[in-house]
Formats: sequence, C-alpha cells, structure tokens
Amino acid sequence: MPRRRSCCAALILAALARAARAEAPLEALMRAFAAIRASRAAFVEEKEMPELDRPLLSRGTLSWQAPDRLEKRTTAPIEEVLRVEGDLLTLERPLQGTRQVLSLDRSPEIRPLVEAIRATLAGDLAALRRHYAVAFEGDPAGRWTLVLTPLSGRVLAAVQRVALTGRGAAILGVESQHGGGFTRMRIEPAR
Repeated sequence: MPRRRSCCAALILAALARAARAEAPLEALMRAFAAIRASRAAFVEEKEMPELDRPLLSRGTLSWQAPDRLEKRTTAPIEEVLRVEGDLLTLERPLQGTRQVLSLDRSPEIRPLVEAIRATLAGDLAALRRHYAVAFEGDPAGRWTLVLTPLSGRVLAAVQRVALTGRGAAILGVESQHGGGFTRMRIEPAR
C-alpha cells in the first residue's frame, strides 16, 4: 500500500509541475505587459455583421497609460473617441457634439469587454480571470495567442470569444466573435 501511495503522489506532483510550467509563459507575458507604463499604436478595424453587405472599416489610434487609462481614437470614417479611465467609459463624437459617460460598475455586460484589452495591457491576469476563461498558446517573448471566453452568460450572449494575438509585450491583433459577426483589429505599435 505505501508503494501505491507514493506512486499516486508522484503522479499528482508531476501533474502539478506540468500545470505550473504551462502557467509560467502566461505569467511571464503578464509581467512584461505590467512593466510598460504607456504605449501608442495605430489600428485598422474591420466589422462584419449580418445586416451589412460589406465589412465596415475604421482606423485611428490607441493609447494606454498605466494603471487604467485606455483610449481608442477613431479618425475615419467618422471622428470618435472612446476613453476608459478607472470606472468611467466616455464616448465622444466631436462633429456631432455628443458626449456620453457611463459607469462600468453599472454596466456589467460592458466591463468584461473593456477588461479584455485593459487588463491585458496592465498585465492583470487576476482581472482577466474574473471575467474570462483564459487560454494561452505561444511564447511570451515571441508570438502568442490569448483566447478569452466570457464566464458571464449575459456577456457570452453578446460576445462568444475574444482572441488577442501579439509578439512579446505588444498586442498586434484583436478579434471578437459576436452575434453572427466578427470584429478584427490589426494594431501597429508606435516605434
């Protein structure tokens, strides 16, 4: 019997060691993101929706300022600024003269979508895991893919998954699958 227990213990320890090794690359990537205090990038976004004949294209810039400020500034086809800072999301359309502010705490279906990007840029794996089942593949210093599947049924009804791709501590693409459509964003970090 002692021999059987030691065999089982060895198998359990081996499984735990494999799980720890699988976790290490994702943790390394999150540490690399956490070390970046600010970044800027250009983006091109393509939205495919069943109600549109062809994809809707937009372009602009993204900026990140630690610990929690994320801004998406669309320059074409219309000017629009989407800014998240702390608990507040602000949407501005300067040409129309409109500005909306909403609390992420009062919008539980929006917060996970914001955190997919913001928590990744902050290197906050705990925040990602509060909202998503997290799957990681690749090399934290090389190419990688992070697939996020919403844990909330309400969010899952709107967005089935978010996939981020990158190289090192840079996000190069974001793809989300939602309601019969897709949104793909190609990102080019500023040098």
